Amino acid sequence: MDSDCFIPGYEFEIPATLIPSKDTYHIGDTISILSNFLNAVYDRQTEKTYTLEDFSFSPGLTVIELSGSEPDKSGVLNFQIINQDSANFQLSYFQSGSVLYHGEYNYIGSAYHLECHLIPKKSGLYYLSFGSSINAWGGNQSFEGKCQDVDIDAFVKLNDGASNNIALLKNSPDPHYNTWIVQKPEDRFHKFGGYCFYVVE
Repeated sequence: MDSDCFIPGYEFEIPATLIPSKDTYHIGDTISILSNFLNAVYDRQTEKTYTLEDFSFSPGLTVIELSGSEPDKSGVLNFQIINQDSANFQLSYFQSGSVLYHGEYNYIGSAYHLECHLIPKKSGLYYLSFGSSINAWGGNQSFEGKCQDVDIDAFVKLNDGASNNIALLKNSPDPHYNTWIVQKPEDRFHKFGGYCFYVVE
């Protein structure tokens, strides 16, 4: 048996860029998220690259407003969202109060493409997360070299591993954000493409 089959699971690294990268935006500004990469995708667990053809990465975007005493998990509704392929994306509402904007990459040739833009409509402190739900909705996919019965997950590397204003979480009154997340930033913030910022008038 291949020794790689003893790994706890695959963790594919997905690159993404948020521009312009800054800590404060104004109402009406445009915040863009771009994620484009070839189908040769790096896995953090095996430190190998695998060819993933027409894979379902299940990308999703959440925005949480942290300004008040209680976090508003429907914060994405405070933004106008413009997607280059809006038919591929939709809003989903959950009983917890969370709102998720999710869809799929466009797979063209041998590359994955995603582009969306957010225009803030309301001021506040926000925690944006651009992540992948591949472990929940796409874990049974196969690819050449895959070990059987090994889970698939993804790590979104946003802005090439920059801090992405994680220090702003300290300004939230909620200990989940100002303490718990920052205790393990890689696992609880950066893995999910975390980014913090203010919106002002």
